[in-house]
Amino acid sequence: METGKPPAGSGHRRPETTTDLVLKLPAPPEHPIASTPVLITEEEDVFVRCEVAIENLKVAFWAAGKALEIIRQGRLYRAEYTSFDDYCDQRWGMSRGQADKLIRMWRIAQAMFESMPFDSNDPTRIRVKKLNQAVVWELVPVAEGYDIETATAVYRTTVEADDGPVTAEVVRSVVRSVVKTLSKGEGVDQDALARAVHAALQQAVPRKPTASTKRTDAKQKAAPADSTPTLPWDSPEALDRLLRQHMAAEDRITLGKMLMEG
Repeated sequence: METGKPPAGSGHRRPETTTDLVLKLPAPPEHPIASTPVLITEEEDVFVRCEVAIENLKVAFWAAGKALEIIRQGRLYRAEYTSFDDYCDQRWGMSRGQADKLIRMWRIAQAMFESMPFDSNDPTRIRVKKLNQAVVWELVPVAEGYDIETATAVYRTTVEADDGPVTAEVVRSVVRSVVKTLSKGEGVDQDALARAVHAALQQAVPRKPTASTKRTDAKQKAAPADSTPTLPWDSPEALDRLLRQHMAAEDRITLGKMLMEG
């Protein structure tokens, strides 16, 4: 990918690029600079710059998609390129299809970022951590078939309803089921959406059991056949799996409301 050529008409000072940032990072040290519990000033400076570099990786697809649409819509490539396709190919070694994919995702990524909780000490920390290009791509059909708000609502509801990692595979399974229950132009019925997401998660790919779940399952298998069954209150994951197995989605929602009110 050729990136050394400066853009046309670049009489203005060019902003610092990610490449500039990487080149300014020091070489990895053989040993820590200090041994104090709290980082010294030099360490803090390096740590912040390293985290900015990692953050750039998490949001690169969002930034690139937004920038590409700005360039395409404003025809900012026209001074040196005859078309947007030529600009993507000759400037960045990128196909028009790749560019269009990034453009289709950026608004969803931005809406997800703005709707996520944040750390009061660092407002970007939690939100950037949860941005995932593969997950955002699975929400594109909802955003384009309905709207951005509905797409973010589907993701948020899935996160709240599922105790496992919300992977692209999980979101894909949810989207396939949920889109059949949504009505265009009528807004999002949160209760109906929650029921649809819960139902979809029941059919989602099985999770790898955690160590806690394995211990609970082992205890249940070791219990005498005539013993009175007990609920695994010490393992929320095992309890949730048990309820999903034996209760309908609406009944679980009702039970949850009763427990919260009690």
